[in-house]
Amino acid sequence: DHRIVIGRERADEGLLTRAEAFLAAGADGVDLGTIIPPEGDEATDLDRLTEYFNRLHGLVATYTDEGVIGADVSADYPETWRHHFQEDWLHHLRDDTLMLVRWNADSMTRHLTRSLDQHDRFGAPPVWRFLPSHALGSSTDPGDGRRWFTQPEVREQRAQALQALLLALPGSVYLRQGDEVGLPDSDKPTAPLELAGLVNARAHDQGSLFGSPLATVRHATHVRRERRLAVAPLAFVTGLDWCPPRALTLLARDVLVMVNTTDEPVILPRGANVLLSSQGLEQAEGRLMVPTMTTAWLDAASVS
Repeated sequence: DHRIVIGRERADEGLLTRAEAFLAAGADGVDLGTIIPPEGDEATDLDRLTEYFNRLHGLVATYTDEGVIGADVSADYPETWRHHFQEDWLHHLRDDTLMLVRWNADSMTRHLTRSLDQHDRFGAPPVWRFLPSHALGSSTDPGDGRRWFTQPEVREQRAQALQALLLALPGSVYLRQGDEVGLPDSDKPTAPLELAGLVNARAHDQGSLFGSPLATVRHATHVRRERRLAVAPLAFVTGLDWCPPRALTLLARDVLVMVNTTDEPVILPRGANVLLSSQGLEQAEGRLMVPTMTTAWLDAASVS
């Protein structure tokens, strides 16, 4: 029965009124959720939104020195995407780049490069998410049937691999509640308190379990902080003699990240120092192998 949450969504209260209520209660920013592009809804007026955002910037600055305004937009509409960068200056402008990729290295490279270039062009920090804020179901799957998540039987394993990739990228990372414990959308309750209870229960079970989704996310955030990957230079890598060209490889500071997008396990060089993997690794004849649909972080010096 918290008054800042309950009763604040009345129809006669607008965006700025509700935002100020949360800021006055101590919130350190405002998240606007998903901005529907005018290409998808004629009611969206970008100039009108920009006016609101300018006032919102002033409001946030009144209550906190380092407040953050965030929102989701789609990279599928380049002109609208650039408008938000150029005119609105939202601190955390999350795009759906990793939702749009197909499960192959070329698609991932193109989409990541485009997003990084756009953020760099406008001096904005990259902000990543790999799944939408809503649950994916038969009626909510966007795309053309060829995106990485459109095959339910492999979605969970691919999601764990992309989550590990996400945590190696420069900038800020957003995970949905439940993703950190590998909770499929089909198992998520619609009631927020029920979802929180289920996530907490899974976190309790996975907390000390080596290789669990939660343990992997925790270790990834530790390595990310230790090696300062959030502010690390990033480069795509090709031509490694041990890595097939159809696998995605990139270098984040001194961490080589490989996403096995091929149909076969990738055999690592002898002496490879594995920092983490999204799934358990395989072994044959004394060599470690990264299974298909798996991301591995490697100490770059050990595999160069």
